[in-house]
Amino acid sequence: MQTAAHVYEAFEYDLSLTAEQLQIRDTARRFAAEVMRPAGIAIDRMTPEAAIAPGSPLYRVLAQAGELGFTKLNAPAALGGLEASPATAHMVLEELAWGNVGLAGSIFLAPYPAQAAMATGNAELIAEFSAPYFSQAGASIIGCWAITEPDHGSDQLGVMRPELKVKGRGNLIAQRDGDSWVLSGQKSAWVSNAPIATVAVVNVQLGSSDGLDNGGVCFVPLNLPGISRGRPLDKHAFRALPQGEIFFDQVRIPRRYMIAEGADYPAHVEATLTAFNAAVGTLATGIARAAFDCALAYTKSRIQGGRPIFEHQSVRARLFRMASLVRASHALSREVYVYNLTRLSRGEPARLDHSITSKVFCSDAAFEVATMAVQLHGGNGMTREYAAEMLLRDATVCTIADGENNYLGLIAASML
Repeated sequence: MQTAAHVYEAFEYDLSLTAEQLQIRDTARRFAAEVMRPAGIAIDRMTPEAAIAPGSPLYRVLAQAGELGFTKLNAPAALGGLEASPATAHMVLEELAWGNVGLAGSIFLAPYPAQAAMATGNAELIAEFSAPYFSQAGASIIGCWAITEPDHGSDQLGVMRPELKVKGRGNLIAQRDGDSWVLSGQKSAWVSNAPIATVAVVNVQLGSSDGLDNGGVCFVPLNLPGISRGRPLDKHAFRALPQGEIFFDQVRIPRRYMIAEGADYPAHVEATLTAFNAAVGTLATGIARAAFDCALAYTKSRIQGGRPIFEHQSVRARLFRMASLVRASHALSREVYVYNLTRLSRGEPARLDHSITSKVFCSDAAFEVATMAVQLHGGNGMTREYAAEMLLRDATVCTIADGENNYLGLIAASML
């Protein structure tokens, strides 16, 4: 597969960024170009089983991301973290997604249990889940967020809105048993990082309740007795991000692992969705940039009618539309990410509807940009020799990931 040189760099509107922040961004850009992009292309062509097997490029990318500090950007210095600002974290995540969005998603999720433990402020949980992760730079500890189920997808995300609450039973039930919780059921094949994860943050339904809003969130080390996993999912896109089922057969966890339950559950889901939707908006922006890059490079090198097709007015008009969408996505995703992640880090209310706006706008924009990139490649856009077709597949997934766009729009509209 041919890969375009990085011919377009997202215009940086923030003139207050320090030299250190720009250096971190440039390091992420080189890592994305030199390591992630070729690894992502290689994994895209592998079977799901080969992609998670020992020796897969996936593990090399995760290890190097940890060595560079990209899996501990927000962690405190006392635990080996970089204490990076949300603006810095946004820049890194966008650059990584420009390299390969599936790998960027895996890197983003790897520290999630450690971050969730930090957010509790509980010294025991921090010592158990945060300190070991950050001290090892994520080399042997990989996290995931297990919320989606065979019978429940986006409907799990509306529990904080009365008009969107869903009656019925979840597929993973937690029952209290003294000082323990016992988990039985399963999570669906769409759990990102599940085939390689060592610890999960898991959403469960509590007891015999009839409603998804009566839930809980808990830590589950994935080496506990009673846990098994299905085959890694064979997918259309995001093929560098392993996904798969997790099964729970009378899995016992201590009571302290349940970090949100009952009345606290909807607020926890809202905060998590706020952070993750802001991240998906950023990931989609990276895809849009990559699609624009390859289209711009191709149109300047492809000769038709005796000259590069870039010189044709209709081509330039489409490239201008693509560039406009990329720049708008970059600005919107940055503002929302910085605002909401700053608020959440302070324990202050954030704006879920704004994160949804970023996620929906940027993923729709990425889909449009990637579609035009394929069209500008002509017949070559349908071949695997060029990056455009993979980017279009990945952009399509962004309109579904962490909530289907139309459903998310209903949540955001109810908050206007």
